[in-house]
Amino acid sequence: MSSALRELEERAERVSREIYEVRESIKALREKRQQLVAELRNIRDERSALLENLRKVKSELRRAREEYKSLLAEVRRLVEERRNLIDELRAVRELMQSKKALYQSLAEEVEIPISVIKRKIEELEWYMQTHILTLEEEKQYIRKLQAYSSLLKRALSLMKEREEYLELRALHLSLRSRVAELTNKIGELKKLLSEKKAKIEELKNKLSASLAEYMSAKSLLENKRKELEECDTNITQLTSKLIALRQEYSSILKSIEKEKERTILEVKRQSLLSRLGESRKKRLSLEELKILHGVSESEEE
Repeated sequence: MSSALRELEERAERVSREIYEVRESIKALREKRQQLVAELRNIRDERSALLENLRKVKSELRRAREEYKSLLAEVRRLVEERRNLIDELRAVRELMQSKKALYQSLAEEVEIPISVIKRKIEELEWYMQTHILTLEEEKQYIRKLQAYSSLLKRALSLMKEREEYLELRALHLSLRSRVAELTNKIGELKKLLSEKKAKIEELKNKLSASLAEYMSAKSLLENKRKELEECDTNITQLTSKLIALRQEYSSILKSIEKEKERTILEVKRQSLLSRLGESRKKRLSLEELKILHGVSESEEE
């Protein structure tokens, strides 16, 4: 075997091994690509779920904040209403005390019922109308009538003050009841505010965690996309390299075939020359002429 042929065969073997290695690399990259595509699909699904959850938490947080704001406004309104009622309650209590003092003062002056006073006045008037009185007697009856009339006026005033006092007392009780009701309501709403505030903090923490998970999935998706692009680039480059190697391998095989033909032709030529040197034969066949001039079958074609 000639050194040129040996060198070509060694070169063909190296290229063949390289073709095998490149094909295996492409195969591994395609398997990796399939895996990356599956991972990308799963990550996209996960990202979509995380995005939906993120939107849900944001919506819950927005609703909780609106509810908190509404509750806070209601508490402030009720506190203001209670403050006004307490001011009114103080004013009513002061007026009650004033009415009570006046009522008690009149009660000390008037101990006879109104009906008795009225009957006494009617009796005096009737007596004066049905009897003939002396001037002195008439003056006495007039003084008595005036005294009872004044007493009746104070009694009626006492009755009026008492009624007004009772009305104020009823109003005072009603205001106290309303203040107590508002106090309880404010307490309940403040408890709800505290719970709602805790819920808002919980949702804010949940939102931060959900956002971190979403950003992590988004970053991972971007990295996988880059990895897939790199994988596609490598496959393209290795495919181009494989085509070039196959072309090179095919060219080497052709060169080997030609080298083998030249080697065989040279052996035949040397054999022919040896026979010609021993023989007197002068005419050569066409085939022998071709061999003698080193023309191979491939060169003929």
